[in-house]
Formats: sequence, structure tokens, C-alpha cells
Amino acid sequence: LKDENWNDPMLVAEYAEDIFKILRESEVDTMADPTYVSSQQHEVTWRMRGVLIDWVVEIHHLFELLPETLFLTVNLIDRFLSRRAVVLSKLQLVGITSLYIATKFEEVTAPVMEDFLFMTDQSIQVEDLLKAERFILQVLDFKLCYSNPLSFMRRTSMGDSYDVHTRMLAKYFMEITCVDHRFLNTKPSLIAAAALWLSQKMLSKGIWTPEMSRLAGYQVPEIKPTVELMLDFLSHNSKYEGLFRKWSSKRLMKASIFARDWIKCY
Repeated sequence: LKDENWNDPMLVAEYAEDIFKILRESEVDTMADPTYVSSQQHEVTWRMRGVLIDWVVEIHHLFELLPETLFLTVNLIDRFLSRRAVVLSKLQLVGITSLYIATKFEEVTAPVMEDFLFMTDQSIQVEDLLKAERFILQVLDFKLCYSNPLSFMRRTSMGDSYDVHTRMLAKYFMEITCVDHRFLNTKPSLIAAAALWLSQKMLSKGIWTPEMSRLAGYQVPEIKPTVELMLDFLSHNSKYEGLFRKWSSKRLMKASIFARDWIKCY
């Protein structure tokens, strides 16, 4: 950590190494089964899962929630679907309930329950949401702590002087891993490292220094397979309109448009 960080009590710099060591050790424990559609589900497909997550992304953006809330929501959905078979008619209920749980866990001020029900066009009733909330929490044994990619990205970007453009583009790359099931078996720490490395390359800003490798815990050869998967998604991402539209806004620096144009050129 930089010298000035040691003077900020909110950063608890003296515990940073221990905190991230624990996060790295625990991230595998909260990963979903990457084969749950074939091993657990009978009606749900990967395409349906992608449509659900894209819808969740839209609601998350509309409510202006924290990015941590989205990552936790997706993790809850995937972990629940890894353990219980869900009929197609209840898939939306799983998605909106997971978002409801995540907001209560991550947000300081969460939207009221009626707002979530409104987003389902009143197809879900209060009793349904409350019952689903209890059931999901029981199935997951109330384990809501999740080593999300944002935590690792923030730590690694310390070696890049916190460049705002690089970090914003990296956040977009991390979010594309939410809708694409192929990233389910990729550790959050590796997703963060790959997103930051790809962002640097696209913007031609900085290099992957030894310090960044130390903070991320990955060398460039370890990162490249995940980067290639991200590039493959970016070249075929038109079907996820909610995600693309969200990241095409001026507030988010039109990251999705920039990435799309970069892919077309290179």
C-alpha cells in the first residue's frame, strides 16, 4: 500500500494482506457449479439464465444500486440454481428475490418491497417474495458473504494509480462475466485481473507491472485465457441489450460503445 494509505484509518492498511488472503482462500467456496444446467436443472437453459441476468442488470441500473449488489445477486442466483431445480415459471421469482436479498445485505438504503414487485408487472405477490426469500436463504445456509471481483480490482488498481478510465472500463468487463455462463468456473480474483489487464490494453494506458502482478496474484500468461473469453463475448454481445444499454450511458463513459468499436477496429 502507498504511504498515504497508512494514515487513513478507514482503509485498515495494517490488515490488508490478511484480509485479501482470506478473500482469496474463500472465493472458491462461494462459486456456483458451472455445469448446473445439465446436472441440476430440467427446464432452465443457459440462454434463459442469460436473459434473466440481463433483466436483473436493467433493474439494478434503474434502482441505481451499488455494483457489489449486482455481483452478489448473480452469485446468489447461480448458487441457488446449483442446488435446487427450478421450473421455468419460477425463474423470474428467483431473480427478483435474489436481488431483494442482495440489496438488504449491501445497500445502506434499499428500495421498498413494492418497487421490486412493480418491476415484475405485479406477476409476483408479497407472499411469494417473502416465501422465496426464506427458502433461498435456507438453501444457501444464510451464507451471503461473497468475494466479489470489485474488491480484487480495487486492490490491484493501486498499482496503476487508480486511473479512472481504466477502472471504469474494467468494471464493464467484470459485469459482462455476469451474463455469460462460461465465466462461472473462473475465480472472481482472476476476472478482476483479466478485466483490468484488458482495460489497460484497450486504452493503451500503463503496463502490467510486477507490483500489479503481486497485488492481483496473477502473471500475464495466467490472465490471457480469461481475456480471450472476454473478447469473444464482446464480439457477440448484441443479444444482451440491457447490459449494453446500461454501459452506453454518458455517466458510465460509454464503455460498451467504446469496447464494441475497438473490437471492430482490431
